[in-house]
Amino acid sequence: MFLKKLEIIGFKSFAKKTSLDFSQTGILNGEKKIGISAIVGPNGSGKSNIADALRWAMGEQSMKYLRGKKTEDIIFAGSGKKAKLGSAQVSIYLDNSKKQIPLEFDEVVITRKVYRNGESEYLVNGAKTRLIDIVDLLARAGIGQRSYCIVNQGMADQILNATPIERRAMLEEAAGVKEFQVKKQRGQRKLVSTKNNLDRVEGLLLEIEPHLRLLKRQSTRAQKGEIYRNQLREKQHSLYGFLWHGLFDSVKKAQDIKSVTEHEVAELQKEVSNIADESQKESKNKISLQGEINELETTQREVNQELNILERKLIIAEGKLALEKERARDIRLVEVIPMGVKVIKTRLSEIKNQQEKLIKRIEGVDDLKQIQEIKEYARAISMEMYDLYEAVVRGKMEKKKPQEEIQKQKSINLKKAHFIMEEIKELKTQKASAEENLRGKQKIITELIGKDQKERGLSIELEDKLRRARFELDRKKDLLNEARIELAKNEVKEEDLSARIRSEMRISPEKLEYNKESIDIAKCDKDINRLKFQLEQIGGIDEAIIEEYKETDKRYNFLSKESQDLHEAMKRLKKVIREMDLKIKDEFEEAFVFINKEFAKYFKIIFNGGKAKLEKIEITKIKRSSQEKENKENYTENSSFEAEEEKEDKQIGIEIFAEPAGKKITNLGMLSGGERTLTSIAMLFAIISYNPPPFAFLDEIEAALDEANSKRFSKILNELSGKTQFVLISHNRQTMREAALLYGVTMGDDGISKLLSVKLDQVGLAGEIKKN
Repeated sequence: MFLKKLEIIGFKSFAKKTSLDFSQTGILNGEKKIGISAIVGPNGSGKSNIADALRWAMGEQSMKYLRGKKTEDIIFAGSGKKAKLGSAQVSIYLDNSKKQIPLEFDEVVITRKVYRNGESEYLVNGAKTRLIDIVDLLARAGIGQRSYCIVNQGMADQILNATPIERRAMLEEAAGVKEFQVKKQRGQRKLVSTKNNLDRVEGLLLEIEPHLRLLKRQSTRAQKGEIYRNQLREKQHSLYGFLWHGLFDSVKKAQDIKSVTEHEVAELQKEVSNIADESQKESKNKISLQGEINELETTQREVNQELNILERKLIIAEGKLALEKERARDIRLVEVIPMGVKVIKTRLSEIKNQQEKLIKRIEGVDDLKQIQEIKEYARAISMEMYDLYEAVVRGKMEKKKPQEEIQKQKSINLKKAHFIMEEIKELKTQKASAEENLRGKQKIITELIGKDQKERGLSIELEDKLRRARFELDRKKDLLNEARIELAKNEVKEEDLSARIRSEMRISPEKLEYNKESIDIAKCDKDINRLKFQLEQIGGIDEAIIEEYKETDKRYNFLSKESQDLHEAMKRLKKVIREMDLKIKDEFEEAFVFINKEFAKYFKIIFNGGKAKLEKIEITKIKRSSQEKENKENYTENSSFEAEEEKEDKQIGIEIFAEPAGKKITNLGMLSGGERTLTSIAMLFAIISYNPPPFAFLDEIEAALDEANSKRFSKILNELSGKTQFVLISHNRQTMREAALLYGVTMGDDGISKLLSVKLDQVGLAGEIKKN
């Protein structure tokens, strides 16, 4: 790759479009000279503006390197005969046939344009692009804006004037480790950013962790409560479903019996009616005893109905008694009391009264046996204080109901049961009396029937049939009454069970599921009471706690994963930085050895002897952190503090040792101006020889050389021109002789720079220019 052409429009003194074509081939004394071109002209004609234009088009942003103060300074400012221009444009034409620039073009044109309003644009082959893209393309081709492909006036001497650390940076630039340094710096920035992110993540983890532990405890209790509630609901479903559907089956069975019995009773009534009609025909002439028998039978039926009513009342009373006994068994011995201020005050007051009683008992002790009783009493007071403390912590207190209250409740239930039992006793007495009366009536009827049979003769059989039918009818009516009583009893149970289901489960009994499996009612009821007690122990917890715990736990796990990833990222970044350090060190060591050797070589050539070398030196710097600097400002009088805060940072710098032949030189300051220039040129050529750029633009770097040194300079230039295209701005005749192409720059009274180009193979021996 080489520089084919430079096109300038409106840049500084080049107001008009000016093109410098460096691709032309020249022949001098039969030798091809395409590698060296020279730009000559009087002082002030604008030669250095060409170097500035090239540097600017390659992306230079510092106006100091362009010999200006602001952007407008690089746009043609006008003259007495030419108005100022509104923009400046420079285009670089590069040969890319070897694809050193990673673009699919054999020729790459980089253009930069700026306007007086400050707007600017960059183009690559006519397509707009960004500055960073241009800088990246040129850096890959080895002609970055800070490389030694452009050396302006005075820049060569900067190598000698630079500090050892700055010289090391120059050698690193020549060594081509910029790519590794950029990666290292990028890795260091990412490392700092990752460390900051890690600190923030770990801070969040420290903030979330205590809250997460609290939420976990509450969530565990809530989940346990949810488990208990589900188990309770499952048990209630099983028990109440079994009871409800069992009751439903009982009701259905009783209704079926009632329906069948009602049908049988209706049939028997018809049968009795028919038999009675037939018997009436046969008994017109019966004796007066029949009337008495009928009267007794009517009375017997009334007593029988009364007996049925008593049995129904007795069954209902027994059902009520069973319910009262169940309610008596369900009396809770313990009640849960919320710990309010009023409750705490009451309990403290009670304990205080007990303590006062204890003091009085202690004061009145006159027997050793009483001391043991007093100890037990004091221990009981201590336990009550501990129970009160535990209750305050839990927010509730389990209090056994007073025995008097339990006894009172039991007494009420027993009174109700006793009243029902008295009622049952009375009903049983009435039933026994009715049965006795019924048996007496039956006995009398039997006796009268015996008498009647003797008297009635043929009607006995019919009457007996009627009696049997009526007896069967009465029996069926008794069964019907029993079915009705059973239905009434089931209705009472149904109402009580329905109320219990609606109260405890908040659902309609009809919605209960039943799998037709038999269960142990007592065990299931015991399990339900146990689960209710456990739920009371847990207390009420907001269900939103579980969701909050899940969200917080999810965030904690996410941040933990982020923290782990950040730790891994820091390890990888540190590894990358170490790898870049090793590569930089290896590349620099290789470049240092080569450049040191070439520097000594070119120094001997230029000075015709002498010796020169590069040496690594260790430089110790004192570093302070920003916090340390603030502390130092606050404690300037405390020298011991300053010593503690200072930290040493050891770095490697490059020192130049040069000793021309026949001289004893101990430092660079002892060199003359010419010697410094020659030393700088030797160093510059050593750097260029290690990493030859595609082209080098040198601005009067040999101006201070005499004719002999100019010849040596030209010799080295010719040697390096095989790998690097050189464009020199020069007044030196020897340099002009080595150039294959000369551009002359002049400036007229209009203040505009103009060009004149000549190939050296067109110049005759007498100095005249030959015409083709």
